Amino acid sequence: MRRSGNRQEALGNKEIHLLFILSCLLSLALSLPFAGCGKKGDVRAPELVIPETIRSLTARQDKAGVALTWSRPARYVDGQALKDLTSFVIFRKEIPPSCADCPVPYRPLITVYVEDQEKFIKQKQYRFVDEQVQSKATYRYRVSSQLKDGSLSEPSNEVEIVRGP
Repeated sequence: MRRSGNRQEALGNKEIHLLFILSCLLSLALSLPFAGCGKKGDVRAPELVIPETIRSLTARQDKAGVALTWSRPARYVDGQALKDLTSFVIFRKEIPPSCADCPVPYRPLITVYVEDQEKFIKQKQYRFVDEQVQSKATYRYRVSSQLKDGSLSEPSNEVEIVRGP
């Protein structure tokens, strides 16, 4: 009789072990749909997660140099509200007087930082005065918005100005 008791105990242990494995597998299978990484939300193509292009750049003579003004973009190109704007990069090129049509590349001039990210009311207009200009020189400017990850928007409209004497 003892032998049959040991056999029943061994069979009972196998059943318990099998039941434990099955319950672990069932728990894992039920939890898989809830597993994931990162934030939950709609997947968006990277080219849609850039700010709208600035179209309001203007340049005017200023006592100190050339004053640039532009409006802050409010949305990404896909229409969703812009949340991670950190700065604007101003690009400039000087046009040589002897060759107005020569292909001169734009160079980054300065980065203007956005300082109201956490505020309820955001600054809508930005202004920068380029004081590093020569009299009677011709300059062209463009501005791009920059996000927290470093990506840039398409360049703004181009403005040209001749610095007076």
